[in-house]
This record gives sequence, structure tokens and C-alpha cells, in this order.
Amino acid sequence: MIEAKKAAARQMAELAKKSAADTLHRHRHPPPKYMDMPETTGDPEVDDRATLSAVQSGFRERAKTEADRFTLATDSEYWACVCFQTREQKEAFLAALNILKFGDKYLDGELVAKELGVTLPSADVPYNTSAKVDRKWLEFVKPTNRRK
Repeated sequence: MIEAKKAAARQMAELAKKSAADTLHRHRHPPPKYMDMPETTGDPEVDDRATLSAVQSGFRERAKTEADRFTLATDSEYWACVCFQTREQKEAFLAALNILKFGDKYLDGELVAKELGVTLPSADVPYNTSAKVDRKWLEFVKPTNRRK
């Protein structure tokens, strides 16, 4: 009897934790708001015109957001290259700056900047967190209906 109560209490605690985590996730990642709908006036003609305007505005804003995201995702000017005549020169340079510990070819710029005491501007780089699944990747997990 006591074991059953303990099991039920553990199950309730797990459900409470999951509920809290779900609530926290929703607050951190609210669903996207595509447009602000206008207040209704009671006049169908005025309301329809205002709604159409809001929808068009939503599409324009979404197109602008997507263009900004595309620019950020395809920007290739986020790296730099330093070349030397020999490997020994390169390693001496990295060792003198005390950054050889971060690698000898590809180094994390934030770690190097921190090591050198350089303050970088903040970068809030959004990643695609939508639930939209890319069809090309879906083919890897979806069974194919091929004839044999």
C-alpha cells in the first residue's frame, strides 16, 4: 500500500515537472504572431478593408523578416584568415598569443577574443526552430514505396 502511494506521488511529481517545463518553454518561445488584426467596427466593408490591409501588412513584414534571415544565414563575411610561410611560423604565432590551445587551424573567434581581452559586440544569431520538416531530410526516415 505504501509503495503504491510512493509510486503515485513520484508519478504526480514527474507530471508536475513536465507541466512546469512545458509552461516555461511556451513562455520562452511564444508562438509567432503573424499579424495584428484590427478592431471590428460593425461595418463589413470597413472591417474587410482593414482586415485585408492587416493581412497584406503581415505578408510584407514576413517577407522582410525572411529576407533578413536569408541575409544572415548566407553571410560569408564572418571569418578571417592569417597565412604564414611555414607551419613553424604559424605555430609560433599562435603560441605567442597563447591561443594554440584552441586549435591550430580553425579557432573559435569568441574564445580567441576572450583570451586576448577583446570585447566583441553581442551577436543574437537566430536559428530555425520551426517545426517545419525539410522534405529532403524526411526521405531518410520515411519508408519508400519502390517497386522491385
